[in-house]
Amino acid sequence: MITALLGLCTAVTYGAADFFAAIASRKIRVVEVTALASLAGLVIQLLLLPFMGGTFSDGAFFWGLIGGLSSVVALLCLYASLALGPISIISPLGALVSAIVPAVIGVSFLGESFSALGWVAIGIALIAVVLVGFVPGENVTLPKPRAIVLAIGAGIGIGIAVSSLARSPHDSGIAPIIIMRTTAALLLGAIVFVTALRQRKSNTDSTRTPLTSKILMTIVAAGTLDASANIFFTLASRTGSLTVVGVLTALYPLGTILLARLVLKEHVATTQKIGVALTLTASLLLALA
Repeated sequence: MITALLGLCTAVTYGAADFFAAIASRKIRVVEVTALASLAGLVIQLLLLPFMGGTFSDGAFFWGLIGGLSSVVALLCLYASLALGPISIISPLGALVSAIVPAVIGVSFLGESFSALGWVAIGIALIAVVLVGFVPGENVTLPKPRAIVLAIGAGIGIGIAVSSLARSPHDSGIAPIIIMRTTAALLLGAIVFVTALRQRKSNTDSTRTPLTSKILMTIVAAGTLDASANIFFTLASRTGSLTVVGVLTALYPLGTILLARLVLKEHVATTQKIGVALTLTASLLLALA
């Protein structure tokens, strides 16, 4: 039960983080939002370190570094695919792939096994991933092949990142998360710096939107939620099956859709409502499996 609960907390907080990041990305560049959010999340995790503990062993450094590198690749692929769109198709596709990767790793390499009820629950959860993120309607734009490839790449990157956290030593606390976020913040910061230099040389920076306090607070919220999701995932993966946690984590579009409904008053399609119901059903079955 605790694993399923932590997995759901991971999905909701990841989804909420994406929502706030999306709001900020409408104002300033996506790479800047991602870099600042990574830095904000790192500060939060460093503040939590004395309370949650962390051992910076070789294993923590190795898996944290792998997670950081793969998360950067995942974010770059994710935002590139979403830019090509359509988001309603690309987002659940990436989420679906990110759920499959930990499941394959868990069953194929970690010796994890499932009861029949567990496999049924995973199947339901995977269907929910698609339904929650898919908004049907007339004039639906089909994704370009490049967008599909990038979405799959994003899903693989996310799956590797979360699997790396799960593989880190159980006695390392939140050290691997801190290393992962530090790696991501440094790489994304370097990308922002190089991009800024190029734009300054080409004089294309004049239309840049200033970073206001409102935008900054939105980014801080995104970083804080994302950092919390990292911690929830690590705790969940250390109390239960990586396969279960990976599938539950892939339900993160649920948090984004709920916030969009409550804050932006966006319409929730019938398929999304069915996906929410299947999410709860899958979570209950996984808790009983």
